Amino acid sequence: MNELFFSYVPGRSFLHRLDPRTKLISIMLLSIVVLRASDLQDIVVLFGVFLVFSLPADLGIRHHFKALRPLLLFFLFIFLVQSMSSEGEYIFSMGMIGISYEGIWKGVLVTSRFILLVLFASILISTTSPAFLSLGIERMLRLLPLSLLGISSHDLSIMMSISMRFVPLLHMNFEQIVQAQVSRGMDLRRHPLKGVSSLMVPMVHSTLRMAEDISMAMESRCYQGIYRTSMFELKMRKEDIFSLLIVVIFVILFFHLQM
Repeated sequence: MNELFFSYVPGRSFLHRLDPRTKLISIMLLSIVVLRASDLQDIVVLFGVFLVFSLPADLGIRHHFKALRPLLLFFLFIFLVQSMSSEGEYIFSMGMIGISYEGIWKGVLVTSRFILLVLFASILISTTSPAFLSLGIERMLRLLPLSLLGISSHDLSIMMSISMRFVPLLHMNFEQIVQAQVSRGMDLRRHPLKGVSSLMVPMVHSTLRMAEDISMAMESRCYQGIYRTSMFELKMRKEDIFSLLIVVIFVILFFHLQM
């Protein structure tokens, strides 16, 4: 499971020992900074910040960049859309469609933002177990008046943790289905349409079966979404306060320099 993207990797590094609320708040603040990045210098600085944060995780840069591989087509789509939808001095044009210098720059900027968001999310998920991540989200959402909406912080935290857990599981199931179909003689290059249907039908069936198994397991354990005591108790330590202070100082400096 550790070979998959967006999966937790057990460890005893500095980031592994931090409180999940510290990492969640830090990632949210850094995400705001990423979305406000407006030039190449900001992007380079944020990539440097990612490297600084990834080193204490003791996982290697290659592990985090694995999270980008399944999203390459998505990044390419964003880049092409931004390149062709921005006005400016066209490098290439065909009818109403054209690529300009301004469009290329905007495409690079927007795509870099998405890449940074994925990389920071990879650090969070790789260094925080699903149980602690769910507990941290629940503790933070408990401060909101969610009861007025008819939901609880437990419901939202469980949904988020299950959704994040589904990503590597779906990827693993997809690879198993592809290998099974190839072993039965399927050739995606010769018959792409037939290959898509051969993959999608078992993939949908596997996903629905997995969702049903999870719902039955939760019902058998009498899950009701009400407040429950936890096996783990979260406690902010000096390392957490120090880490949050560094992130806050960086965010303040970033916005101050942009003014």
